[in-house]
Amino acid sequence: MKFERLKQRVIRGERLVEGRFEQTQAHATSLKDTWRESWTPTRILLAGLVGGFLIGRARPGRVVRKLGGFNSARWVQLFTAVSGLLASLQSGLAAATAKKATEQAADAANDAAMRTPSEAEPANDIEAAHHAAEVTATAEPEAVPPSDRRRKPDPTWNAPPRPAEAATEISER
Repeated sequence: MKFERLKQRVIRGERLVEGRFEQTQAHATSLKDTWRESWTPTRILLAGLVGGFLIGRARPGRVVRKLGGFNSARWVQLFTAVSGLLASLQSGLAAATAKKATEQAADAANDAAMRTPSEAEPANDIEAAHHAAEVTATAEPEAVPPSDRRRKPDPTWNAPPRPAEAATEISER
């Protein structure tokens, strides 16, 4: 096979993977939304009643006695370990969500900063520049080569400073 043919197959494969990834994200979002919407208060109460009935029928006291009795220190240790695990999973999920939101905000800011004045209204341009400056200040610095940074206009210089910033600069001099 020729190199160009192999290169085309790799590009096609990458596009296919990206498409499948986007489909998976869309389906996961849809599933999450449907799951949240389906848990109405009536269903929550019904699930609690059915779960309580089933646990009562299982007679857990008998099972606990077979396992060695009720040692409170063991149960506290177990609950502590499980709660720590759940907390770490929740914090990891929150960090991933925050990183994704930061990347989306940075992309939106870059898109807004790269628009020409004829593409947007002047008032929206100023707001977009302020938003881009705020997002850029809070976002993590990316590893962008210096040559790429030189070609992008600095969005902070597209608009005059806000009144609070202007007053701060004057008062500091």
